[in-house]
Amino acid sequence: DEELVLQSIHGSRDAFGILVLRHSRMVRAICMARIGSRDIDDSVQEVFLRAYRGLPKLHDPARFKSYLGQIARNFCIDRLRTGPKGGMVSLDEVDLEPPDPRSVTDNDQGLALERLRREVGRLPETQREVLMLFYFHSMSYAEMAEAIGVTEAAVNQRLSRARQQLRSAFAASGQGEPA
Repeated sequence: DEELVLQSIHGSRDAFGILVLRHSRMVRAICMARIGSRDIDDSVQEVFLRAYRGLPKLHDPARFKSYLGQIARNFCIDRLRTGPKGGMVSLDEVDLEPPDPRSVTDNDQGLALERLRREVGRLPETQREVLMLFYFHSMSYAEMAEAIGVTEAAVNQRLSRARQQLRSAFAASGQGEPA
């Protein structure tokens, strides 16, 4: 990334385009976890636009990924402050595709998926964010830590707490853990 960042600073749009391709899934996951899927494409585009405009101020091009993650988080905070007021982001807004109806053999699976969506939507933002990055974007603990600007230990703690909260929610309802 470092060489691409330096090329981008010197005006190479192609280099920045490669950075966009490399990191758009991460930005999308951060935005979806924090603000949901409403206008997600516009949000991702705005994050990259802000990142591009701020490149000359980036002191360490090797830290582009964490720089971009911070811009995404700040954008989401701004959007939540200025956008419609609301509590938690409903996971129904997050683009988790339900299973193909032909592959669902039992209505209980569909109900369990909907329940899981609701419970994930109730998680604190920081836990929901690492859950999305880990399970839906297959990021390692190190990649998540760099992307969201925390230590690997903090990522581990957030992910563990999210899993435990989901286990507890399903256990309390007598439905057991999600599949």
